[in-house]
Amino acid sequence: MGSRPERRVHRVLELNPDDHQGIRQGLLSRYLAVGDDAGAERLFHRYANESSAAFLWSRVVLDLRRGDQAAAKEDLRAARHGNPHVADLFIAKRKLPVQLPERYSPGDRNEAVLYFAGFAEAWLASSDAMEWLLDQLTA
Repeated sequence: MGSRPERRVHRVLELNPDDHQGIRQGLLSRYLAVGDDAGAERLFHRYANESSAAFLWSRVVLDLRRGDQAAAKEDLRAARHGNPHVADLFIAKRKLPVQLPERYSPGDRNEAVLYFAGFAEAWLASSDAMEWLLDQLTA
């Protein structure tokens, strides 16, 4: 299951399956950054109805890692619908603020900033994913 801190995170999710603290998003970022696609898939399965930017946009990364560009395109449409502000950060239409926001609402710019800051490593760790995404967003 991983390191001791990772086991603690899993224990917290067992105690609070609805994850009111949003721990699943940080865990998803970690899984994707280190290439633990199976761990990411488990979270996607466990939180199948999750509609946060973290889950919507990260589904695209996982699709690309599996080589499924058709699914990635479909999931990108859903991600852009869920939070279109993330795309502006990827194509540098908007810049990250000096200080990260303390709170957000689903679909708003603050959520996009927090996603971009927390998941950039996952995108960069995914071979050719950034290039594919930029091609899609600027086409």
